[in-house]
Parts: sequence; structure tokens; C-alpha cells
Amino acid sequence: MSEIEFTYDRAKQREFCLIETQGSLETDRAGGLRGQQRFGQIERLADGKVVMLIGVHRVPGSVVALKKPLAVLAKQAGDESRYEIQSIIKEKFLFKVRPDVILQQELANLPRVA
Repeated sequence: MSEIEFTYDRAKQREFCLIETQGSLETDRAGGLRGQQRFGQIERLADGKVVMLIGVHRVPGSVVALKKPLAVLAKQAGDESRYEIQSIIKEKFLFKVRPDVILQQELANLPRVA
């Protein structure tokens, strides 16, 4: 049995977040959300809550600490027994409510007709 080795370099650590929703996120693109690097924006508010913006939809949420941290691993090329720790996730963003539509802001940004 071979030994598995993990490496961790804090300077190389990437930022990941875990998102939990009540329902699913959908797109009309053929590849779905998998092929998209960016599908929306999450903003952390001063009161510790978060807001997710996707197009004209706004979803309020909260930050929840995980009972056990999660490690994001990447297998090192050419070596089946070595993994690099990409990130450690200690919290998740929880969105339980349906989104609000923020059309007023979008309408205000439209060009005026003379």
C-alpha cells in the first residue's frame, strides 16, 4: 500500500466558497454553469450577511461556519499519491429565500429617448 502525501503552501492558496441554495441555479447556456467562470456576484455586508446578485435577481443570505473544514485538493501531475491542497473552506454561504427582482435599478440605467 502506497502512502499518500499532501503539500500545502499558503502563498499558493486559491480562494473558493461553498454555496448552498434552496433550489437550483440554472442557465440557458449549453454547457450550464460548469463552463462559466463567473455567473454572478456575492457581496459580504458589514453586518456579516451576504447578498448574491445574478442578473436582475438579488438573493439575501447568511454565512454559516462548517462543523468540519473542507480541503480542496489537486492531484499532482505524474504522481498518483501526491496531492496539493488548493484551499481550505471553513464557512458556507447559505441562501434560503427566493430572489428579489431589482428592475428599478436596471430601468434607471437604460438610455433615455429624446
